[in-house]
Amino acid sequence: MTEKNIPSAKDLTVIQHFPIEWIKLQPRKVEEILSTLSLEEKAKHVLSLPAVFQRELLVLCEDAVEVTQSIPAEEIYHLIKELGSEDSLLILSMASPEQLQYFFDLEWWQSDKFQPQRAMEWLELLDQCNEPETLGWFLNEDFDQKVMLLQSLIKVFKQDEMTNSYEGVEGLEHYSPDGVYDVFFKVKESKVIRKLLLLLADKDIAFLHELLEAVIWFPTTITLEKAYQWRLTRTSQRGIPEFEEAMGVYSSLNPDDLKQEVPLSENFSGGKFSFSPQYPLTQALLSHFFGQCVKSLDSEERLNAIRWELVCLANKIMVADKCDLSDLKIRQKAMRKAVGYVNIGLELGASGDLEKGHSLLHQLWMQSLFQVGFEQLKQIRSKANLFLKENGSFMEEFISEDEKEKLGALVLSFPQIVEKGEDDTAILWRDPESLDDIRAINKLLDRWAFNIRFAKQSLGLNTKTLELKWGGFDIPENGKLELLTLFMTAFARHTLFKTLSCEPLTVSAAKSFLKVVFIAGIFQDEEKIVDEDKLSSFEQALLDTPMAWTKSDQGLLRELLAQCVATLEEQFGRLDFSRTIEWQYTHGLLITYSRGEE
Repeated sequence: MTEKNIPSAKDLTVIQHFPIEWIKLQPRKVEEILSTLSLEEKAKHVLSLPAVFQRELLVLCEDAVEVTQSIPAEEIYHLIKELGSEDSLLILSMASPEQLQYFFDLEWWQSDKFQPQRAMEWLELLDQCNEPETLGWFLNEDFDQKVMLLQSLIKVFKQDEMTNSYEGVEGLEHYSPDGVYDVFFKVKESKVIRKLLLLLADKDIAFLHELLEAVIWFPTTITLEKAYQWRLTRTSQRGIPEFEEAMGVYSSLNPDDLKQEVPLSENFSGGKFSFSPQYPLTQALLSHFFGQCVKSLDSEERLNAIRWELVCLANKIMVADKCDLSDLKIRQKAMRKAVGYVNIGLELGASGDLEKGHSLLHQLWMQSLFQVGFEQLKQIRSKANLFLKENGSFMEEFISEDEKEKLGALVLSFPQIVEKGEDDTAILWRDPESLDDIRAINKLLDRWAFNIRFAKQSLGLNTKTLELKWGGFDIPENGKLELLTLFMTAFARHTLFKTLSCEPLTVSAAKSFLKVVFIAGIFQDEEKIVDEDKLSSFEQALLDTPMAWTKSDQGLLRELLAQCVATLEEQFGRLDFSRTIEWQYTHGLLITYSRGEE
């Protein structure tokens, strides 16, 4: 387990009766201990664990069905999504009709569009459970949704004396549950629908006839709209609002909201014991400010309410961003975004003081903290937009692709920052989630603001010169300029000619520069080190340019100089200058070939 999902003593209920490893190593002992606990205690134990252990512990409960059904639907749904469909059949078979309805409300719809193929996939999953839960759920479902589902999967006709010939059923599989109604399957996977109709015929033939009549006569569009409205009613009760309401999460913070008392966990729809879902806080890095403040909370009531608030906040984000509520990665990203923005807002509000942050968690809604964090990102987007509008065309001539992507990601609707993946090679984009991220973004913008002024005022670059590229150059071969390459070329020209210019070097000039810029070593294959005196001379020449240097500017210049030294030593430090240099395999200098040069 990573730091991100290790349950802490304060933010998750701790297993007190047995070590967590016993679940896999000594399951019989765990069974004995569980048999002595109340239903509520067992449910608390399940909720305190990561997904893989939740399933294992449920299996060991003798009353696993009751325990499963006492847990919030949100937590069971998250567990199923984490485990995957095939590995969660046992959990699915134990879910209550109300829990199943919650799953279907998320899975069967994308925005206001019903997804019949998804509905079919879930019916098949239920069928694999080998339990009569399909019928149990179906009988408790609202009538319009039953009709809508069947209208998407079958065609129904009623036999009469006039004809038994029907239009539009050519090639469709036929079935009659009672000898009165003819059913034709629109989908190839008909076994589960056939089984459902047979179960209904055995249980309540009058109800089946009423249902099939509705499939025949109910207008499809109106039935779909009614089913959607019933779905909205149910989801709104579970903290999933309509789009207009959800967009409020991105509105400016209303000062009056800060005066509202924080909610209690009983204000939310929970399970039998009003437990809160545990998964929201697995997205809170314990090292982040919010994570540290949560760890110090001494009120289980407030902790439960915070979890519920985060669930509702992530739901609003997904609805407002028009995301698929059933996609696990999207759900994880939305929760991480919610927690990240809350962390930024809390860190700002508390000025980094843990005691004050702890106090604010008792006073403020999570959405208010989220909106404070979002406001910071709006300001960054505005700052980045203005900067690129003023300087974009000039920067385009010498900015590297990765830096261009980093700046471009700041003007998205929700600014993104880059980080390396777990294998240290893949590049991942994510939402900012701490004040350190905000500082890093501002540092990037400040650095490029310096780069622009420095390029114009110290290196003498302008759009016309850059577009002409001094009549062309041969190295780099891709013809792409980068600021560091221009900077190193200026270093070479200053070292050789005591001028500040980024004009490309001839091959002979480049060789001369490399021969003098390194301190001579004792051994031929020894790594070469850049001569500090020549670097200091170049630095002073730059500082003498009329740029009104600030301390920040001087620091950024030193960073450029450090990059210059590192690139010189890496690219040229081991070369034998007495031999022909294959310049196309080097990086860092602008070079043009003269006639007869190699």
